Amino acid sequence: MSSRRKTKISFKKSNVQTFLFFLIFTSVLWLLIQFSKNYTQEVEVGILYTNLPEGKIFNDDSDQTLRMTLNGNGFRLMNHNWKKPVLEFNVEDAVVNNDDRYYFYIDKESKILKNKLDFKGRILVVQKDTLRLKLDVNLEKKIPVRIEQDIKYAVGYGSDKGLITIPDSIMISGPSQVIDTIRSVDTESLNLEGLNVDYTSDLNINTQILPSTVKVFPEKVEASVMVSKFTEGNQKIPITLNNVPEGVEIKIFPKEITVVYRVGLDRYNEISSRDFMVTADYAKASEESSFLTLELTDQPKSIHDVRLQEKQIQFVVLK
Repeated sequence: MSSRRKTKISFKKSNVQTFLFFLIFTSVLWLLIQFSKNYTQEVEVGILYTNLPEGKIFNDDSDQTLRMTLNGNGFRLMNHNWKKPVLEFNVEDAVVNNDDRYYFYIDKESKILKNKLDFKGRILVVQKDTLRLKLDVNLEKKIPVRIEQDIKYAVGYGSDKGLITIPDSIMISGPSQVIDTIRSVDTESLNLEGLNVDYTSDLNINTQILPSTVKVFPEKVEASVMVSKFTEGNQKIPITLNNVPEGVEIKIFPKEITVVYRVGLDRYNEISSRDFMVTADYAKASEESSFLTLELTDQPKSIHDVRLQEKQIQFVVLK
């Protein structure tokens, strides 16, 4: 490459660099000039209340924002455009305190307001001259946990105790008028298909259906199912006849009934006929019928899917 060509390329690079320098310099100068000018702008300011009395909580009906019009140079307003300013108000500085309602007067000429806002310009307009804070009584209550469940066991399997929740109740806290209306809390649903082994998992409390002012603890519970092999069992149970009038003799057919049930193999031998009671109430007999309805009034807690092979028996009144 000739020296003449190299000189030409070098000259072009020098021109480009000079042009870029002056472009950046003039742009920065223009920005400085623009930001040094005064502007009027409306901003929204967040409100934060501090030093709340013990046992009280914030009510969402309180004033939480304040709109105001500011006047100042671009540098002073720039900070308020980048992030939302927050004004802090100490509850102890409230001008009026009446029945858990606190009021704070806003004076746009006050130096205290400018200091809180950290603004060196002028405050032209304030949306309102009074801020209202409302507090609620913070109430704690223990309530039961409910689990929407659909558990299907594999053939030949079951559970003596079913689904166990630990803990079975949780603490909730929030405004008293809200907490008083809550009787229980739900978890996410649990759906299991073909279960044949022990199962344990954590379930989150469904806080989405609770008001935003309510807090829960803990936020999850442990759900477990102890699974065992199941088999079918049966027992012949004598029928107990109730409410027979004095001096009346009644014969029933049959005198005993078979109860069929499912039970864990490990408890099969623990079940006996003494654990059951089947009754028939003569006071419920119909004059047009010679049948009495049977009721299973007592049974072991460890059995499942209990049924009577016959639901009625015949009776005869002997005179």
